[in-house]
Amino acid sequence: MTKHNILFISLDIHKILTEVAYIEDQRGAKPIHLGKILSNKAAF
Repeated sequence: MTKHNILFISLDIHKILTEVAYIEDQRGAKPIHLGKILSNKAAF
């Protein structure tokens, strides 16, 4: 069983929406885009 660590989390923050993505700590890994959420406290 391989244990993966999250290497980088990206939050592209704008006034109304925030885009969320991450990439795992392994060679050749591709970024995973999780989508957009509202930029308010309740959404986070």
